[in-house]
Amino acid sequence: MSEMEKEYTTFSGIPIKELYTPGDVKDVDFERDIGTPGEPPFTRGVYRNMYRGRHPTIRRFSGVETPEDTNKLFRHELELGSTGLAIAPDVPTSTGLDSDNPLCRGDVGFCGPPIDSIQDMEIMFDGIELDKVTTWTYTVPLTAMYLAVAEKRGYDLKQIGGSLPAMGFATPKGIDLPWSMSIEGDKRVALDFAEWTSEHVPKWHNTSVSVYFIKDNWMTSIQELGIMLGAAMAAANAWKERGKMPLETFFRRISFEMACGNDFFEEICKLRAARRMWTKICQDKYGITDPKLMQCRVRVQNHGSICVPEEPLNNLLRCGFGMLGAVLGGAQSLHPTAYDEALSIPSDMGHLLSIRTLQIIYEETGATSTVDPLAGSYFVERLTNEIEQRTWDYLKEIEDMGGMIKAIQSGFFRNAYMQANQDAARKLETGERVVVGVNKYRLKPEEVPYNVPVYRYQPTCAERQIERVKKLRKERDNAKVAEALQEMEKVCRGDENIMPSLMNSVKVYATLQEICDVWRKVYGLDAYAKISI
Repeated sequence: MSEMEKEYTTFSGIPIKELYTPGDVKDVDFERDIGTPGEPPFTRGVYRNMYRGRHPTIRRFSGVETPEDTNKLFRHELELGSTGLAIAPDVPTSTGLDSDNPLCRGDVGFCGPPIDSIQDMEIMFDGIELDKVTTWTYTVPLTAMYLAVAEKRGYDLKQIGGSLPAMGFATPKGIDLPWSMSIEGDKRVALDFAEWTSEHVPKWHNTSVSVYFIKDNWMTSIQELGIMLGAAMAAANAWKERGKMPLETFFRRISFEMACGNDFFEEICKLRAARRMWTKICQDKYGITDPKLMQCRVRVQNHGSICVPEEPLNNLLRCGFGMLGAVLGGAQSLHPTAYDEALSIPSDMGHLLSIRTLQIIYEETGATSTVDPLAGSYFVERLTNEIEQRTWDYLKEIEDMGGMIKAIQSGFFRNAYMQANQDAARKLETGERVVVGVNKYRLKPEEVPYNVPVYRYQPTCAERQIERVKKLRKERDNAKVAEALQEMEKVCRGDENIMPSLMNSVKVYATLQEICDVWRKVYGLDAYAKISI
């Protein structure tokens, strides 16, 4: 096929014309579809002056194999210019297991810090001013530990800010774990957390929706955006049906997390479409009238699967272009994936260059000098419209299945994950998707003119962590722990908010798995759970 005959499409398969003209945007109404930054429909950004007022938050998702070393890493990131923190725990912690569980052998500390109790959280944030930084805390139990540390150090929780993907019950899981809690259990925990923090930790983004893993599994931007909005509506509906707090409280602190690839214009237009669609949903479906409650605030990270081990320095360019697209698209918080994450967790050089990527965009490119500089481009406005319309169609498909929860339970998204990964592998093999240095312009390994430093995991750290949690169980007041866990189980079986009992449990040094085991006992396991822990 000649270049003249070649068909061009975006990553999501949207056809791209050779040339765009005013005829492609003849149906675009400026006031209705584009508007002014900081005002509905927020296509041009959620704040009036966007980055002229303040730069987006630099928040890396990071952690290494011990709480002590993660503390050093967090401090170093702040010294380099990070303006937010995000905990990247190891796999056992992220799934609610303690380090000494036999199922965790080989995984403790392997890709992040193990956090078995508030003791580890105290170590991780030692010397860090919690009222001067916002933190992404990953799970509700870890957030309880973080807030308990803040209280212990004398902070007013009303001054503590952060976020976590609390509304995970409404999003399809990226992987199936045999000890995952049921959707109903996830819902109870998420809604109780959001209600409690609305009153006690008002600066927390307590209804956050994350769909980072959708794109990381090679699904399209249409699927990513559709799942995000579908999950947000499912969560809003659950909040409304519960009826314990005003619906406006839900919308006041909602935020979103998305991934960006390196299809530059599609990523820009996806973010513009997301804000416009969320505004319409707030207005038309929920009757929201306060513009501040319609703002679609988004954290964006390069999805890790765009990074490859071949010629790893090329990943700097991939992630840099992705971050530039996210800035031009109007994101509020950004995380450039480190160039070496295809080889290991980031090295010191990987961390440094990740932070420098955004600092160069902010300080040197001029991309933040004016708000939404691409508005009015025939191509950008047409592609924004295309993404929006295709996403509405995808949402309709989900609604026809009975909504997000029923679509998840039907296996619809499980099949979509598998199909997307198979398609990505096929396209890479056939050359339909070009990856420079992998399936085109490839050098032989011995021809690559550089080596990169790689982070080396220290296996002995796992044994030290296992001994720490065993020592903790011997030295703590186990009568208080048993009493706290019994009280939490009683509350979980009733109608009271579970957060006070959770906070009490972490303060007496109940471990992560002890807490999660109570929830699994009360609420049961996910439909795909297969083994007992």
